[in-house]
Amino acid sequence: MIPEGMRDIPPPWSGQRRALEELIRRRFEAYGYDEVLTPWLEFAETFAAAEDDTLAAGYRVWDEQGRQLLVRTDMTVPVARLAATRFSDEPLPLRFYYSAPCIRPWAPQRGQDGEFVQAGAELLGLRSAAADAEAVTLLCDVLAASGLRDYRIALGTVAFHRALVDSLGLGEEDRVKVLEALHDRDYPWLESIAGKSHLGDAARVALQRSLELSGTRDGLLQARKLVANAAMEEAIERLLDVHELVEEAGYGDVLNFDFGLFQDLSYYSDLVFEAYAPGVGLPIASGGRYDGLPAHYDWDVPGVGFAIGLDRLEEALEEAEAMPPSGPPVLTFVGGLERPAKAQELRRLGWRVACLPEDAATEAWPRLTRRGSVFVVEAARGSGVSGTWREALKYLEQSAGRP
Repeated sequence: MIPEGMRDIPPPWSGQRRALEELIRRRFEAYGYDEVLTPWLEFAETFAAAEDDTLAAGYRVWDEQGRQLLVRTDMTVPVARLAATRFSDEPLPLRFYYSAPCIRPWAPQRGQDGEFVQAGAELLGLRSAAADAEAVTLLCDVLAASGLRDYRIALGTVAFHRALVDSLGLGEEDRVKVLEALHDRDYPWLESIAGKSHLGDAARVALQRSLELSGTRDGLLQARKLVANAAMEEAIERLLDVHELVEEAGYGDVLNFDFGLFQDLSYYSDLVFEAYAPGVGLPIASGGRYDGLPAHYDWDVPGVGFAIGLDRLEEALEEAEAMPPSGPPVLTFVGGLERPAKAQELRRLGWRVACLPEDAATEAWPRLTRRGSVFVVEAARGSGVSGTWREALKYLEQSAGRP
């Protein structure tokens, strides 16, 4: 038995996971990103500084000095902490990537996994729409390279809603409540807050319509009708710029606008985006701009990034019958335990070799056995060659099954 929300990944799925992670790493590195590794345990105040209840609600332990530690619940926060403490004197921008497990209390009713692997990228030091577009483009590149074809990317903006609420002249308490109601798409609560705050009908309609704007550029045109200040106009222009740059990179056909898009994490400050795929009920990736986050660690630089949920991406790839192979086949060498030198020759050719005793019986293929002075290579039942050791080696060296 294992705790709820945790999972074992046995072969061959473990090999498929590693193959997928390697593919993703190659795409991250193609954009100039360097891998970072952060510890499983962080000081609890590191996550508390992000001021997000989801991130702070994790599993806690105490060290011998009585300090409270938290099993990491997210990767963006540790990367921001790492960058602020180790790279604050380095030239900007910084480009980091990671592929690592995170742990949160299992909450299936909210679509929250227990243990999950995030593969993501963070770009620190640039505040431009071009930097936003690189993050979205990189996500598209990774998903396309994985073999996923029917994915979609929704682009939204937290800044638009915050500027809209700011235009209403609410007190700080009501402002926070309205933003929370918008985040949760809780229309009754929104109506209740608006009524108690004595908002006019026009303001109520604007709030509700802001959640319903989506689609292509038509949604942006409708959004312009709600513009009440320069910050709202700037947020729309930012979305347009990002869309145009991603389109120029070759991924415009997978983009949609969604002004009702909110992220679960509160550190996002402007652009937000999510990736969806057929057969998966939850986003397979999410990200956005988080300009205020590194400042919590005494380094006020802008940042943008995203994280792919590898479990959800695998689910999408399985649905599309596009999972990468788990790796090259294993050659079963019956009698190989007694012939280690010959097994090593095979491994030097690039084969994965599992040795068995001389008298072992197996139905595994591909298979190599010795019958007297003759070596028999069976690629599958009823197919293969037999001959001397050198002839068997030559066949295996030329075999299409070899990695």
